[in-house]
Amino acid sequence: MAEPDPSAAADKAAFPGSESWSDLTLLGLDIGGTTSRAWLWAAGTVVAESRAPSASLPASGRDGARAALAELLAGVRADEAAPLDAIGVGSAGLSVPGAREFLREQLAPLTRSGALVIVADAMLVLPAAGLDAGVAVVCGTGSVAVGSFAGRSVQAGGWGYLLGDEGGGYWIVREAIRTLLSRRDNCQPAGELGARLLSATGAAGLPALHRLFYARPHRPGDWARHAGVVLDSPDIDAVAIASRAADAVAGLTESAIRKLDAPFNLPVVLAGGLLGNAAFRHLARNSVAQVRPGADVRVLTAEPVAGAVRLAALAARRDGERPPSATGDPGGR
Repeated sequence: MAEPDPSAAADKAAFPGSESWSDLTLLGLDIGGTTSRAWLWAAGTVVAESRAPSASLPASGRDGARAALAELLAGVRADEAAPLDAIGVGSAGLSVPGAREFLREQLAPLTRSGALVIVADAMLVLPAAGLDAGVAVVCGTGSVAVGSFAGRSVQAGGWGYLLGDEGGGYWIVREAIRTLLSRRDNCQPAGELGARLLSATGAAGLPALHRLFYARPHRPGDWARHAGVVLDSPDIDAVAIASRAADAVAGLTESAIRKLDAPFNLPVVLAGGLLGNAAFRHLARNSVAQVRPGADVRVLTAEPVAGAVRLAALAARRDGERPPSATGDPGGR
């Protein structure tokens, strides 16, 4: 891996109120279903960062997750020889037995006193946005909403790609493939959407794409990465899929706010890889605004890993005590 560039990392270190952390050395990890990020905080700023494949146990398996963690830690030069004050981790797949224990086993020895907080990756969004209360909706490989208000935390969605994750990247691509198969059954051409998906996946034709999809049943990230192909397509059915995905985002938002019994104008933060698509970002914001008119709907501009650094600082100051909001497993991004 290339040597970290501290000056580049420090430009991202906009942490209001972090003056009280200036004496701490912290590590923040954002472990999604596809990729992982790490930020090392020291002397009042982010001094190093790294990126690696997913270090989630269910996404990569034990050997793959261990290798990804090793790559992340090497990239920020974190090891037991220079113990950290605390580590904050947001990870996909914590509901899988052994996933939380695996992370604790690998990371706790790097801290001075075992100060380690582990939450689901979606729980990083609100602290990354500088909020203590609100609803965060994450759309990446999957989809989930989490919310915090008046000391309560809730989750809506995040059931995983086999049962839900409507509006997530895997769901979008799966719906596109279903559309193409339906066209074939009705003697209709695959059209522009078919041409784009075949090109992106390298499949020789729709039968090959069909077989390829079933050949990778347990790797949703492999398919979610093609979501942009669908979202950017002018195909009428692709536009409809994007609209339904945006409505799913709004539905998750509404469910989380209702479960919280929170004020109508509770802030809503949208995050995740799909929000990098300008057209989908516009659709999602509009859909949420329609179900929650007047609410403060924003798109996360900070890196979610910034939320992990904040949680690490809280863990250090509370001598390793787990934050009240750090509960549940909102699934993968």
